Amino acid sequence: MKRSLASLLLMLGCTLFPLIPSSVHASGFALPDQSSSAMGMASAFVGQADDVSAAWYNPAGLTKLDGTWVSAGITAISPSFKHETLYGITESIASDIHLPFQLYGSTKVNDRLALGLSINNPFGLSTDWAATSTTAAVATFSSVKTLNVNPSLAYKVTDKLSFAVGIDYLWLEATLNSTQLTLTGDGDGWGANAALLYAITDKLNLGINYRRKIRVEIDGKAYGSLSATTGITLPDELKLGVSIKATDALTLNIEADQTNWSTYNQVELTALGVIDYKEWQDTWCYRIGGQYRLSDIWKLRAGILYDTNPVREEYFDTRVPDSDREGVTLGVGYTAGKMTIDAAYMYLHFKSRTINDSLKDGSYAVLDGTYRATANIASVTLSYTF
Repeated sequence: MKRSLASLLLMLGCTLFPLIPSSVHASGFALPDQSSSAMGMASAFVGQADDVSAAWYNPAGLTKLDGTWVSAGITAISPSFKHETLYGITESIASDIHLPFQLYGSTKVNDRLALGLSINNPFGLSTDWAATSTTAAVATFSSVKTLNVNPSLAYKVTDKLSFAVGIDYLWLEATLNSTQLTLTGDGDGWGANAALLYAITDKLNLGINYRRKIRVEIDGKAYGSLSATTGITLPDELKLGVSIKATDALTLNIEADQTNWSTYNQVELTALGVIDYKEWQDTWCYRIGGQYRLSDIWKLRAGILYDTNPVREEYFDTRVPDSDREGVTLGVGYTAGKMTIDAAYMYLHFKSRTINDSLKDGSYAVLDGTYRATANIASVTLSYTF
């Protein structure tokens, strides 16, 4: 049963992935909202970690789940980016809806040991500016897709303390186009993760989840036929959170996430002798979420977040026209027997950002102006235990 469960999740992931692009909606091009139950609480979930999506958020929480669980979910992301140029022209990215997915599984081996599997798209980027836009020489179409497979092992040390370790295999495909360059390629890399869940008291949990950076070496083509290689180092991620059982019905979560984007400092195209300097900086995201259990059937959720961005003004470009953002989320969970359906909605507001002196402007200041963005995000997840 354990082997067939893992094989089924992996087969589904490999089947779905080629059909599903992703879109930037967190700092840089991370996609942190990886389940509907967590997203309903602004993804402040590392301290709660009480359903099968803990396989991603904090696999130490899998020791709290009895039996075998499987879960499948999809997220619909509809972003809007606008650039108001110095000449009073407003340009926008092409409208699109992106559909990253999540697959999770867990099984309890004995009273202390649990196994978990996570298959998802933790990073993604898609921006599409018209070839006639003022910034077309810097960026037109950009796409980054990822598929991450993360088996993990969780162990309950005591009734209060559980820890987990896992490995990550990540595959990445990238397309980076402008009127000056076309580049496509793919590659893969390996990482690892470690997590802890500690019950400080009967009503207060501490959760920690760390994911190690992953270096991806990319082989591809420039201008359609010229062989080109490059590499991307995806960042370390650290999540710290507490979960407070305020009443029998109400749970409150507070979380701070650090993403070490300083690993993303340059992209070197070896065959072309070109180095694209990024020099991103580390970021923090602050999350507050809550869940209210109306009954054994219904749960209501809500949350807020503030996410800082890694892109320095001097290295700003329109592949990732990033800015600090604020988010509001709502969610609901419905359980019928062995099946649970979770749904969530998030509205993201990006702070307007005015660019005056990006080094990537060249001599024409094409990137100058004001950038505004929003995103509407909806998610649904189906979970089943047997």
